[in-house]
Amino acid sequence: MHRFLALYPFGAKPIVRLLLLVALASVSACSSTQFLYNRIDTLIAWYVDDYVTLSREQDKVLRQQLDAFHDWHRQQELPFYIDLLDLVDNKLDSRLEETDVDELASAFQVAADRLRTAALDFAMDLGEDLSQTQRIEFVASMREQQEIWYEERLTLSDDAYYKALQKRFEKNLSDLMGRLEDEQKAAISQHIREFTPMHHLWYEQRSSWTMELQQVLEEQANTWQEPTMTVIESWESRQTEAYLLAYAHNLERTKRVIRDVLNARSAKQDRRLRRSLNGYLDDFAQLAIAP
Repeated sequence: MHRFLALYPFGAKPIVRLLLLVALASVSACSSTQFLYNRIDTLIAWYVDDYVTLSREQDKVLRQQLDAFHDWHRQQELPFYIDLLDLVDNKLDSRLEETDVDELASAFQVAADRLRTAALDFAMDLGEDLSQTQRIEFVASMREQQEIWYEERLTLSDDAYYKALQKRFEKNLSDLMGRLEDEQKAAISQHIREFTPMHHLWYEQRSSWTMELQQVLEEQANTWQEPTMTVIESWESRQTEAYLLAYAHNLERTKRVIRDVLNARSAKQDRRLRRSLNGYLDDFAQLAIAP
């Protein structure tokens, strides 16, 4: 998830994307934030195993690297998340304006960007412990997964696309604030009908990006680090005007959905939402100081 509440993956390596999703898992309601957070190492190890076959020694090194990453996140990032959730709670004391949602989106973006930078360093460290064959295997698995992802979306009709969006928004918001009212569901439906499907735009850019990444790894077995990072960091510059316009368009509508639904919340929903936020704050506070 490269961007705040992004609707598509935006080019981050699979490991990076998983780190973003798991480390920020509390933003989407989980039955036990602490349970999930404390098992990040295992979840990522399983995920990596889906992309490349590791030896026993490599798996041991991976878990050591994950322990270090986990410690960094607990000590450096969780306090920031606490401040971020405090900001959300304060904003809920009055009606949310467009500027309020923009401020919150920017704050989430800062957190995601900082985590993405650290996760990329982690991914490069992992690459150091892989053979050239394994690095190529990893990227080949990425390309295979992107093909599966794209083919699945090609089969979606417009109605199926909008229904999937509706379901996602309703689930995420109801997990935080309880059952949504008809008025709130209608507001979601109204906004998502204005979303622009982006899978064609994403796939076109992603395909050339992963192809170039694989080419670098195939041709530069011993000096792959710098050219690999160059390709990874080139994702932003590859984005076409059509892609950027569609992304900005969808992001604005995402923020409108959140603003309109929250502004229409009942007293009961507000109490549920505050309890959810306070629960995450308590979890983060305990996790931040846990050994």
